[in-house]
Amino acid sequence: MRKILLAIIALAWFLPSRGQELVVNFTYDTVCLGDSTHLTSNCRIIDTQIPPRDEIVAIAWDVNCDGKFDEGKDTANYSFRFKDAGYHCVGLKAITKNGLAKAASNFIPVNYLEPSFSAKSGCFQDTVVFTNETIIQGDPHVLYDWDFGDGSATDTNTNPHHKFIDYGQFQVGLTARFSVNCGTKVYNSWVTVKNKPVVVVNFAGDTIMHAGDTLIASVQGTYDSIRWLPTKDTTYTILITQGGYYSVKAYDGACPGQAGFNVTVKEHGSDPVVTNLVTPNGDGFNDRWKILNLADIKPCQVNVFNRYGTQVFSSSDYKNDWDGSFNGKQLANDTYYYFARCYNQILYKGNVTILK
Repeated sequence: MRKILLAIIALAWFLPSRGQELVVNFTYDTVCLGDSTHLTSNCRIIDTQIPPRDEIVAIAWDVNCDGKFDEGKDTANYSFRFKDAGYHCVGLKAITKNGLAKAASNFIPVNYLEPSFSAKSGCFQDTVVFTNETIIQGDPHVLYDWDFGDGSATDTNTNPHHKFIDYGQFQVGLTARFSVNCGTKVYNSWVTVKNKPVVVVNFAGDTIMHAGDTLIASVQGTYDSIRWLPTKDTTYTILITQGGYYSVKAYDGACPGQAGFNVTVKEHGSDPVVTNLVTPNGDGFNDRWKILNLADIKPCQVNVFNRYGTQVFSSSDYKNDWDGSFNGKQLANDTYYYFARCYNQILYKGNVTILK
């Protein structure tokens, strides 16, 4: 009986005690791609018995979590250089003299970043939106500094919005860095900010006109596209016969310039109300040059001259029938000058434009 009791005591000494615990963990540093990761074992035995009856006799590393634990055997401080950026699974196993065995693993970052961004070229006084396209592998906590190249303050937002203080070309720099020490990288790109064009509208006729008259409004210059309101025309020139407010947007790329004007239409009076446009194209609209209130002030004698002083039309009793021709041929697109004397014998003069 005594021999059996001694055997049990001896076995209890060599077997792990319920009061013992093997703690397996390790620390690591965060590195950039190309640098070595340093792994440090923190394995220990927690033993309620004093003194401890067990000790760690073996450790081994597993740098790809394949379960083999065949790297860095019995090396408490192990260094390994990973070939790829991102998170890598690393394991550590420890074994004690009395047969306790335990393993633990962590996902370890190997950092890589390549800053980049895109931005649509903007218009002066408009906000330009920047899209951060930085490639990040490993630690997602990246800090940014934006230098917009116009003397404004640095912006630390990931996707900033910026209103440039002037127009022109600006070299914008994006600096990216990890929150841990892993170096910085800078990406520079030019951003164009266009000045909005100044739109000039020329008129053939007066913006204060009589009912039935036509005003020609033309945008001066060359643009990528044009849009009038409320007519929704997209041509450089429009014909206006009604009163109201008219506006035009002319686009240089994506940047619009705008102009607007009011047109007032008056009722006919006792003076001749003469149209200032002839468009002899057979569409029934402005095909003839007309004195709109001719029935009230006839007879009217009219004479029309070109810019060189040549008379191209004459009538002692005008019938609103001149179609912009001379000697049976259509006259060239141009501005012509008329003189009219009606029942009150007052001489009136003005200009008329032929536009085919």
